[in-house]
Amino acid sequence: MRVHRSPQTRDFVIIPNSAARHRGLSFTARGILVHLLSLPDGAKEDVRTLADRNPGVGRRGVSKAVQELEDAGYYFRRTIRDPETGQVWTETFVYDTPQDSPLPASPGTGAPADGNAGTLPSGVKDPSTKNLEKTLPSLSVPKVQVPAAPAWEGFKENDHQGQEAARVLARLATMDMRLRLSQRQVQELVPLAAQWLHNGASAVEITDALVHDLPAKVHSAAKLVADRLTRKLPEPRRSWARYADCGQCRNPLPVGQASGICAVCSGVQVHPDLRALAADSAPDPAVAARAASIRAALRARRSAVSA
Repeated sequence: MRVHRSPQTRDFVIIPNSAARHRGLSFTARGILVHLLSLPDGAKEDVRTLADRNPGVGRRGVSKAVQELEDAGYYFRRTIRDPETGQVWTETFVYDTPQDSPLPASPGTGAPADGNAGTLPSGVKDPSTKNLEKTLPSLSVPKVQVPAAPAWEGFKENDHQGQEAARVLARLATMDMRLRLSQRQVQELVPLAAQWLHNGASAVEITDALVHDLPAKVHSAAKLVADRLTRKLPEPRRSWARYADCGQCRNPLPVGQASGICAVCSGVQVHPDLRALAADSAPDPAVAARAASIRAALRARRSAVSA
C-alpha cells in the first residue's frame, strides 16, 4: 500500500498514531474519536446526534463505541447540578490521548436544598463498580472563597464598572467552557474584576489574564478566576485629564468644560498674547508728545467751529 498525503493549511485535525491504531478500540470507536476531535471546542455532540448522522451504525452501535472510548480514557461525561437552582446539565470531554479520569463523580438528583447526593441519573453507571481502583472526589460547587483583596472604598455593584465587570466574567464561558461561572459566583467575583477596571485595565486585558495559559485540568473555575484576579492585579495607572476643544479657536477648554467656546472667543478675557504685548510695550515720548499736540489742535478747532 502506498499512502499519498496532500499538504493541509486549514480545516484539518492531527490525530496521534496511538489513537488511530489503538487495537483495543473498534474501527467504529476510532472513527467516532476522529470525528469528535475534528469538531470545534464547544460543539454539541452526543450518542443521539452521532446515531442520527450515522444511521448505518445505529444508536446501540454508537453507544457501544462511545463506551469503548470512555473505558479507554478518551471520553468523559460529567453531570452537574447547580445547588441553588437545581438545574442539571451534562458536560462532555474528549481527549486525543488516554487520560485518568479528571472528572469528579456524578452528583445525585436529590433535593438541591440540603446539598446531599441522591441516586445516580438514569443511564449513568456507578464509577465505584466500574473501577474499584479509582476513587473519584464528589462534585460540589462551594461558595467561592475570595482571597483577601477588598474593593476600593465606595465600590457599588450596580455602577458602571460593576456592570462591566459582571459582563466580562459572564463571557468567560464563551472563551473556554472550563471557566463557566454560575450567576452567584459572578456576583461574588465582581468586586475583584471591578478593581481591575478601577485601576485602569480594560475588559480585554482582564479576559486575557484569565483565559491565557490555563492549566490542563480546571477543578474549580471560580477559585481559579479569584486567584488570578488577585494575584495579577495591576498597579493603578495614572489618569490623565481630558480636555475639550474650543468651538472657534480649537484651543483646549478649561478642565470641566465639555463643550462651547473659550473665554477669549466669548470676549470675557483678553488673549494672553495681547495682554503680554501690552504689558511689555512702553510708549515713545516723542510719539506721545505728538499725539498730545494733535489732540489739542483738534479740540481748539472744534471750539472755534462751535463758536
